[in-house]
Amino acid sequence: MKYKEYKCNSYNVYTVKTNRFKTSHIELIFRGEVKKDLLPELVFLADVLSESSKNYPSKRSLMIRFEELYKISCYATSLRIGSTMDFHVSLDLINPKYINDADYLENAIKTLFEIVLNPNVENEEFDTVVFNNVKTRLYREIKSLEENDMKQSIKKAFKLMDSDSITSYDLLGTKEQLDEITPASLYKTYKNLLKNFSSDIFAIGDMDMDSLVKLIKKYYKNRYINEFTYNYYVDNKVRNSVKKGEEIGSSVQANLVMLFNLDNLEKRERDITMHVFNYLFGSGGLTSKLYRSIREKYSLCYNINSLYLKYDKLLLVHTSLENENVSKAINLAKKDFKSMQHGEFTTEELNDAISNMLVSIDMSSDNNISIINNYVFKVYDNLPDLDERKKLFKEVTKNDVINVAKKIKLNTIFVLKGKGE
Repeated sequence: MKYKEYKCNSYNVYTVKTNRFKTSHIELIFRGEVKKDLLPELVFLADVLSESSKNYPSKRSLMIRFEELYKISCYATSLRIGSTMDFHVSLDLINPKYINDADYLENAIKTLFEIVLNPNVENEEFDTVVFNNVKTRLYREIKSLEENDMKQSIKKAFKLMDSDSITSYDLLGTKEQLDEITPASLYKTYKNLLKNFSSDIFAIGDMDMDSLVKLIKKYYKNRYINEFTYNYYVDNKVRNSVKKGEEIGSSVQANLVMLFNLDNLEKRERDITMHVFNYLFGSGGLTSKLYRSIREKYSLCYNINSLYLKYDKLLLVHTSLENENVSKAINLAKKDFKSMQHGEFTTEELNDAISNMLVSIDMSSDNNISIINNYVFKVYDNLPDLDERKKLFKEVTKNDVINVAKKIKLNTIFVLKGKGE
C-alpha cells in the first residue's frame, strides 16, 4: 500500500493506493464542533442528501444514475465522535481498470460532488417531497428507539451521569425537535456545514491517485478555508461518590448500566492497553471476567458485556436480567472490577486477549473501508498504523493492564427496571 498526502488549499486529500481490492472507496469528511441542537439537523441533512440532487430530483432517478455507472454507491452519514461532529459523504465504485469506459472515474467523482454541492433545493428550501419522506422515516426511527429498553437505559444512564455532557446529547433528537426542522432551516444547516466545517478527502483503491486528485480539484470547488481546532476527547466529570438512579421500563426484564470514568490515561493506554483490559473484563464474550462470573457461575443473565468509549473517556457495562438479580449483579461486577485492579487474571488469559486484538487487526486489513478509517484516525488523532498497533499489542504486559485498571473509577449506576410478567 502506498500512502500519499495532497495539499489543496481549503482541504487536503489523503490517498492509499492498493491493488488488494476490486473496489475503491472515497470519503469527503466535514468536521465541526458538536452543538446539541445541530445534531438532529445534520442526521436529517445526511438522509436528504442521500435521496436526491438537483439533476437527479428523486431517489429513483439517482438510483438509475448509479446503475449507469456500474452500480456505484453514494451516501451521506452523520456521527458524533467525542466532542467532534463528523459528516461523511462516501462513494464506493469498481476500480476503473475493470471498466471499459475512459470517463468512468470522472463521472463517478462528478456524481459524488453533484450530491454534495448541487442539492435538490428551490428558493433556499429543500424539495418538500424528499424532505417529508425522510421526516417520516426518522419519526419511525425515533419511535423504535423509544421502544427499545436496552438503548433507552444507556441513554438515560448518560443523562443521569451528566445531562450537560456532550456524551448525553441525542443524535436523532426528539419528535419535538424533528417537528421544528423545516425545508428552509435544513438548507441553512447545509450552508452552515459548507461554510463553517473543515473538510478533507480520503481515498483507497487501485487508481491513479494523481489523476484522481485532479478530478477532485475540478469538481470540489470549496471556497471556505476553515482551520477547525478540535479535541476529540470529552472530559466527563469524575465523581467522589457513585451516582445512582432507576426508572420503570416497558420490558419484562431490567436493564442495568454501569458507567466508569477513564481518568488520566496516557496515549498508549488509550490506543492499546485499554482494549486489552476491556477484552479481559467484559468484551471478550464467553472468556470475559463478567460473563464467567455473572452469566456462567451465578446464571443471573443471558449476556453481559462492556464497551470502551474511547473519545468519551468512559467504559460502559450493560446487561438485561430479572429485577431481583440486579443488586447481586452490581456487587459481582464491582468485585470483578476490583479483581482486575488486583491482577487476578492469568498470563494465558492475557495472551488470549492480545491474540484476539491481533486477529481483529488482521480482519480489518481485509476491508478497504476499515483500512481507510485507520488512516482517518492516524491523521486526526495520531493513531498508530495497523502494523505498529500489532507490535504495541504484543508488548502489553500484565502490569500495564493493572495500571490502567487502577485509573478506572465507577461513576454511575442506572437501572431501567422491568415491569414484570
